Amino acid sequence: MTYAELKTQIAEYLNRSDLTNQLDTFIKNTEAEVNRKLRHKDMVKRVIANADNQYLQLPGDWLGAINVDLQGTNPSVSLKQLSLESMDDYRTANDDPTGQPVYFAIDGDTMELAPTPSGSYNLQLVYYAEIPPLGTTNTENFLSRTAPDVYLYGALKHASIYLMEDERLPVFSGYFEKAMEELRQQQAKADYHKGSLLLKRRTYGKPKSQVYYYKS
Repeated sequence: MTYAELKTQIAEYLNRSDLTNQLDTFIKNTEAEVNRKLRHKDMVKRVIANADNQYLQLPGDWLGAINVDLQGTNPSVSLKQLSLESMDDYRTANDDPTGQPVYFAIDGDTMELAPTPSGSYNLQLVYYAEIPPLGTTNTENFLSRTAPDVYLYGALKHASIYLMEDERLPVFSGYFEKAMEELRQQQAKADYHKGSLLLKRRTYGKPKSQVYYYKS
């Protein structure tokens, strides 16, 4: 579904001619909610960043780390994520060391590295990125192609909030959450059939959460 087609469908469902200027807001609010709730394989991006000081600016579409790897070493080294508090403790306990980075912490839109790089290092950042927002120039994205119902019901949900239509809000909210869950299940099934399922503790992101790794 394209951006124009989505706006047409939203307008048809609402059956209102006075909300044209609000349709983009409903779509943007849906994208914001999806970015908070969904972590999908098509949201994964890889970039190479040059790190030569304590702080590294994160990509503007950053949602969360998957892996941070130091390139140019054999084998490559995966940095471990610390909380900001643990990072401060590490620096204090080790007299604010310099050298090859071993740890990283996220502080807003910045990544902090420790030890502080003693030279220039290349880091491969593998991360979840925001969905590219729909608009007149970017008319499609993976979500509008593979799960247009997420967009449609999400926009109708936010339209119901705007219109204070309490009786329709739970209906569209239910459809939206159902479409989101079906998208998650679709990915889980596709990943499962890639190979043997191994359960492993995550070494990044939220503490003590689990992710699935698959061996071909």
